Amino acid sequence: MIAPPAPPALVSLTPLQAIPVADDPFVLAFGTVYLLLVLAIGVWGYFQTESTSDFLITGKSIGTWVLAMTAFSVIQSGFGFVGGPELIYAFGTTSFWIFLTAPFGFLLTWVVLAKRMRLLADIRDVLTLADGMYVRYESDWVRGLTGIAVIVGVIAYLATNLAALQFVMRAIFGIPVVWGLFGGAAILLLYSLLGGMIAGVWTDFVQAITMIVGAVFVFFFALSFGGGVGSIASNLASADPALISPFGAIGDTAATAIFTGLGWWLLFGIGAAGQPHLITKFYMSRNLDILRWGAPIAAISYAVSSLLALSTGLSMRAMVEAGAVAAPQSASIVGPVFVLRYTPGVIAGLILAALLAAIMSTSDSFLNIGAAAASRDIPRALGRPIESDRTELRVTQGALAGLTVLSVLVVFYSDALVGILGTIGWGFFAAAIFPIAALGLNWTGATSEGAIAATIGGMGVNLLFSAVPRIAEAAGATELADSVSVFYGSLFAMPVGAVALLVAIVLFVGVSLATRDRHTVPGDIEALIRR
Repeated sequence: MIAPPAPPALVSLTPLQAIPVADDPFVLAFGTVYLLLVLAIGVWGYFQTESTSDFLITGKSIGTWVLAMTAFSVIQSGFGFVGGPELIYAFGTTSFWIFLTAPFGFLLTWVVLAKRMRLLADIRDVLTLADGMYVRYESDWVRGLTGIAVIVGVIAYLATNLAALQFVMRAIFGIPVVWGLFGGAAILLLYSLLGGMIAGVWTDFVQAITMIVGAVFVFFFALSFGGGVGSIASNLASADPALISPFGAIGDTAATAIFTGLGWWLLFGIGAAGQPHLITKFYMSRNLDILRWGAPIAAISYAVSSLLALSTGLSMRAMVEAGAVAAPQSASIVGPVFVLRYTPGVIAGLILAALLAAIMSTSDSFLNIGAAAASRDIPRALGRPIESDRTELRVTQGALAGLTVLSVLVVFYSDALVGILGTIGWGFFAAAIFPIAALGLNWTGATSEGAIAATIGGMGVNLLFSAVPRIAEAAGATELADSVSVFYGSLFAMPVGAVALLVAIVLFVGVSLATRDRHTVPGDIEALIRR
């Protein structure tokens, strides 16, 4: 992804200098109660977990509202409540191509995958996404590559939530940022080890309701703060007309903004069907009937919750440009700054507590699918499955710790914006998973060779042009980082994730067409695809 420039009003300071600290007892009280509630749900989940199936997919026990709310909340989470205001404050309406497109992504995901994923869990023994892809393609290579894609994507996306977590812990409890990061990660790990996915989905449900209610209140406070829609638009247009143009103000040229907006439209419009933390939720539904209303519930919930990011980001930028308030000291804290300084303590406490729970529950989902890939998918792909269910459960829990440590290190050594980390993680999953899952479960002509080519191609483009520059920069190899970024910029104007998704789709379709005569689809899987 092309590195976005900082907006003119932005002053770059360290998180420790920039993050505000709440001085309202309501914020501390809500944060403490919510944290204790999350841990209590984790303990409850521990006593409900007796097998790997319980730990990973809740034993197929959740209903319509819980499924819809957990689906929406794992997508929104820290990215929507910290990264969203950050991107909108910095680049204006460019980010509308994320928040106005994502609800459609839920509808598409339900249409192409919900019924098929749930039926797959009935006709075959599947607990993970890689299990499902192995069943579809009958290939250990596909299973192994899917597992690797999940692990790499989980580290990037989990880092998004941990980066947001350190801000929220600092804001609520007033602790140093490094304590917020390491302390929050330790609490997250304990919660995840105890409760597994059972705890995660119920925490998702509770915090989803809280996020929706809080977002509506904040939306009206933000509009009032900015003087109404007309005043906000006028102030932004006076400062920079691009901020309220159809494609926003990201990049140095209008073309960059256009291609970035279109790239995000592509990623978030169809990329949701490639997010393993979302699509594996369909394994958990109690039966097929409850899937019917999940899509509109999830889509509307996401749209309503996005009002927080849209309103706070634009209102804060408008008032800064009008000279009415001082510029936040970091784009990453626009959301927390507004909530803490310009809303009543009860609302601020509600929002930050819900965000704390959102980060915990979403991170739990990432840890579970990533740990399962390490303990179940890759060993099976290598022909060395763990035979004992109890041992597999313990190895899965052990893998949670390793993934948490790796993600903490990414945050600790990276200065990437939360929003940018989120789009990178989303793009990685979309490119690696969308073709083999969303297309593969709807097209009998898809082949294992096509799936292998698409997964390798999607991961390769993302790793080369998103990960390598950041790793090189962190290691001090700035010339390498600049060379890779400049080379990519000379070829493409779209975000890396969008290009990777297009490359993966072309490889999937092209290679499958070239090799389809070599394959037959198992009868039960063909019947599932044709339903």
